[in-house]
Amino acid sequence: MSEMTMYRRWQLRSMDRNVRTLTRLITTIDDPAAFKKRDGGDGWTISEVLGHLCDFEVYFGARARHIGAGAEEPPQPRVGPAESVVAQGYAQQEAAPLLERWRGLRAGNLAFFESLDVEDDELWQGSAPFGSGPFSLNNQLILTAMHDCDHMDQIVKIIEG
Repeated sequence: MSEMTMYRRWQLRSMDRNVRTLTRLITTIDDPAAFKKRDGGDGWTISEVLGHLCDFEVYFGARARHIGAGAEEPPQPRVGPAESVVAQGYAQQEAAPLLERWRGLRAGNLAFFESLDVEDDELWQGSAPFGSGPFSLNNQLILTAMHDCDHMDQIVKIIEG
């Protein structure tokens, strides 16, 4: 097994474990007031973070499928993350349904990644042209797992805030 194959397997395992970790983090909050708190006082609520994770799970999945098919970049979101969170009204939504939506989206993306031959370096390292430059399935895999961690940390800060 190549080193890159091993790294890809680790990232896939991280993406799967992040589902359990985020689920546990959200479902063990025992203070309802925590769901009204904002990151840093004026940042996002937990529901807004979860809504953002849903939005980007959709985009990340579409981008991975486009790369895997050798296609051009899928359409970029028309608005930035902060604008999307407001436009979707995530602050007014309950966290539990957003978490379940994200879990379903992640299951689909994991199934896609796991359907690929993890040992096919050419497939995983091949790049598709994107607005910011070449981007590979390896890049997307790493970014997705890192994005989860960044926002799980944000949720911890909100709870502790």
